[in-house]
Amino acid sequence: MRVCEHGYEPAMTTAVEYPAGAPCWMEISVPELGRAKEFYGGLFGWEFDDRPYTLARLGPRRVAGLSEQWGTDTDPAEPAAWTVFLSTRDLDTALRTLTEAGGRLLAARQDIGDLGAMALARDPTGAALGLWQPDTLRGCEASGPGAPVWTEVASADIRATTAFLVRVFGCEPERVDGFDFVTLYSGGSPVLGVYGDDDRPRRDHAAWLTYFAVRSADAAAEYTRSAGGRVLRPAADSPYGRWCVLSDPFGARFAAVEPDEAA
Repeated sequence: MRVCEHGYEPAMTTAVEYPAGAPCWMEISVPELGRAKEFYGGLFGWEFDDRPYTLARLGPRRVAGLSEQWGTDTDPAEPAAWTVFLSTRDLDTALRTLTEAGGRLLAARQDIGDLGAMALARDPTGAALGLWQPDTLRGCEASGPGAPVWTEVASADIRATTAFLVRVFGCEPERVDGFDFVTLYSGGSPVLGVYGDDDRPRRDHAAWLTYFAVRSADAAAEYTRSAGGRVLRPAADSPYGRWCVLSDPFGARFAAVEPDEAA
């Protein structure tokens, strides 16, 4: 197993199952696929398939999807952003409920071979999200450094966003005391956060923020800066581990966190 450029090896990975409403897959479209592969490969230890829609992997396990923008996908005024897909066992029912709950369909159901089926939509506040009905691809298959560990969405109307996600995915909300934050549970496990007090862009899918596990948040920030990205929030301690907010060379935002095993 090769060592990443900032000095740690990816941990052994395991398959993950996702309850309804859990962020299960992420993908990004970028202006330069080769540069994105170099950046994320150096940061997270990802390896890549050599295909137009590139699967990032940790060892044999699939983590995320990357592709290059083309045609009308390219808009220099808009930074790239990770699109987050939430798991559903019944995509057609979820899409009907989504429109009834005030959401808007952006891309209709598409069956992706034997991998699963997807659709794209906006919630009532305008944030874009994906929906994924799994078949052979349950979602991200990895855990440990280089794999996502948490996802949250910033909202200008935390009640509307929470109510929408609860109705579409059947999640159970729990307000966090002292913070403008709601944790959503599914199958008894916390799967997603809704954050109301934040300076993140709240338009389109830029409102979503995924946290990737790393050995060192400080090393991840140093690498990002040296590789053409930006450090948007310097590494700092929290009850859940030391973390920072970063953006890749194309402006896509994400967080890097050293999970606190005792949290």
